[in-house]
Amino acid sequence: MLSRLSRGLAVASKRQAIRRTALQNARMFSSEIKTTTTNDSGMTTKDQPMQFSKEPIMSNFGELPHGEIPEPLKYVRPFHITTLSNGIRVCSERIPGLTAQVSVYVKAGSRNEDLETTGTSYLLQKMALRGTTSKSKTELAEEIENIGAVYGAKSDREITSYGLKCHKGDAGKAVQLLGDMLCNNTLNSAELELVKQEVSMEHEANHTRYEETLLENVHFNSFREHMLGQPIKGDRDMNSTLRVDHLRDYHSANYIGDNIVVVATGDVSHEQIVDQVEQNFASLPKSTNIPAKNTEKPVYVPALLMLRDDEMINSNVGVFYDAPSIKHDDYYAFLLLKHIQGSFRIDQNAGHLNDVQ
Repeated sequence: MLSRLSRGLAVASKRQAIRRTALQNARMFSSEIKTTTTNDSGMTTKDQPMQFSKEPIMSNFGELPHGEIPEPLKYVRPFHITTLSNGIRVCSERIPGLTAQVSVYVKAGSRNEDLETTGTSYLLQKMALRGTTSKSKTELAEEIENIGAVYGAKSDREITSYGLKCHKGDAGKAVQLLGDMLCNNTLNSAELELVKQEVSMEHEANHTRYEETLLENVHFNSFREHMLGQPIKGDRDMNSTLRVDHLRDYHSANYIGDNIVVVATGDVSHEQIVDQVEQNFASLPKSTNIPAKNTEKPVYVPALLMLRDDEMINSNVGVFYDAPSIKHDDYYAFLLLKHIQGSFRIDQNAGHLNDVQ
C-alpha cells in the first residue's frame, strides 16, 4: 500500500515539475516577443477594441444623450410608392449598384386555407415555375438563366413571396417573368402530381429539419383551434387529395390587387417598374366577391408541449412569446430588439450534432 502511494506521489511531483517548466518557458517566450516588437521600428502594437466595445462610436461621436441617433445614421434612402388602378402597390428604393431585386408579396398563406385544402398555398407557390400559357417550364427556366437571375420563393402562414435577383438592366424583364408566372400559370394536372411528390419527400425529410419541426409544433400548440396552427406544407395525408381546382379557387380568392405589393430595389427607375407592372399584372382584379378565410384574430394559448424522439442525440428547446403583428405600432421596435439579441445557428456552429443538414 505504501509503495503504491509513494509511486503516486512521485508521478504527481514529476507532472507538477513539467507544468512549472512549461509555464516558465511560455513566460520567457512571451517576454522575448515583446522585447523584439518594442525594439523593431518596423513593427507597431495597437490594442484593438473588443467586438462589442463602444470605443469606436465614442471616438467618432462622443457620448450621445440617451435615445439620440448619430447624424450620419439619420439618412433615409429615397422611397417611392404608386397604387395602380387594380389596387396593386408598386414600391421602389434606389440603391446604387449593379444588381437589382424585384419581389412580389401576396397577403395570403396557409392561414387562408381550411382543413380540407391545407397545403394549397404551398403547392401553388411551387407551381409558379411549372409553365405558363406562353412558356413551357423549360422555356421559363431558360429565360431566367439567360438574364443571369436568381429565383426565390417562400410560403408562410400569412404571406407568400416570389422574387428575382438580376442585373439592374434586366429589372423590367424580371417584372415580366414574375407577372407571367403569377397571372398566366397553366396549373397543369400532370405537373401538380410531380410537385406533390416533391412535397411528400419534403414531409419525409422533416426529421432532419429540427428548427422547422420545432416551429410547426409551437404554432400548433399555441393556435391549435385556428388554421395558423396548421403546417405551412399542409397535412401529409391530405396532400394526395388536392387537385388543380383547389389551387385555382385559392388563386381566385387571394391573388387580387388589394393583396399584392411589388417591390424593386437597386439602381432602378420607379416609373419604368410601374409601367412594367401595369402591363404584366393587368389581368388581376382589384378585389373579389369570395370572402377571405380565417381573418378573425386567433386566440393565443400559452402551453407546454414535449415531444420525445429517442433517435435524437441532443434536445431542441424553444421558448416563444406572443409578439406584435406586422401591423402593430411596436413591430419594428420588436425587430430591432431581435437583432440586438442576435442569434446562434446550430447548423453553422455545431453541424456534427444530430447530423444537421
